[in-house]
Amino acid sequence: MAATLACIAEEEIHRQWDAGLLKGQALGRRATPYGDSGDIFRAGNDETAFYLLARCGSGMDRIAPHRVNARANLYALKDLGVHCILGWGPGAAITHNIAEGDLVILSDLIDQTHLRPRTFFEDSPLGELRQFPVFCEELRRRLAGALEGLKLVYHATGTAAVREGPRLETPAEVRMLSMLGAEIVTHTFAPEAFLARELQMGYAAVCYVTSYAERGSRHQPFAAGELFKDLGYAAEADRRGAAEALGRIAAQLAGGLAELDLKTYPPAASQTDHVGQYNLPADWREWFEHR
Repeated sequence: MAATLACIAEEEIHRQWDAGLLKGQALGRRATPYGDSGDIFRAGNDETAFYLLARCGSGMDRIAPHRVNARANLYALKDLGVHCILGWGPGAAITHNIAEGDLVILSDLIDQTHLRPRTFFEDSPLGELRQFPVFCEELRRRLAGALEGLKLVYHATGTAAVREGPRLETPAEVRMLSMLGAEIVTHTFAPEAFLARELQMGYAAVCYVTSYAERGSRHQPFAAGELFKDLGYAAEADRRGAAEALGRIAAQLAGGLAELDLKTYPPAASQTDHVGQYNLPADWREWFEHR
């Protein structure tokens, strides 16, 4: 059985779909024990088919990062037979070694959220899983190949700090994150990466850099009507180009997964010890009876 890919992204999914840049089938939202998922689309052809899930909505219906129902989203994708997930989202560069408009394949993560449900299994030990490596190494390697093939500017590694949002960070908070070793600050990717592992799905993340984080050094204080004027946002053309590349990246990645051996794929075995220790049923849906 070939591995199935899903991409979880921001409102650019709706924009690209509405503009006809993505072709396929709109599946709508999917009911789960945790509520409804975000809007799901099936795109690509038979050889490069993949799912797209919009995590935040769009326009004035766009919800705050801490209100995203990540558990419903990940459950819905697992229920659709997804094995591999590409997380896609914006971030701000803390280090100037990363430029606006760059893509970063994340290699590590600092979770600084506190309002988001972090596990499917609050009342059982099934969430006690090792987080090394945080992101699927096989997917990261294949992502690098896809970005290289598409001649996109990217960084093969990067550590992101995930903050709660929706507000942006203070200069002192950004300096703190820098001292912690974060290279990017974002409001995305947690708890998605952890929830995917609980459901034995591989997860890799690409952060597209929209700006430099507030360092309190060269940016002017907020003035009415100039909220983002001096934040150094990447040119709109660059941001739009990164968003439009999403479909091409996902299609190329999905096409290469046909050769992936799911029997030896490490993320598919993330719950193996628990399965043996607690005599879990073969149907993963039954694991939630004591969640």
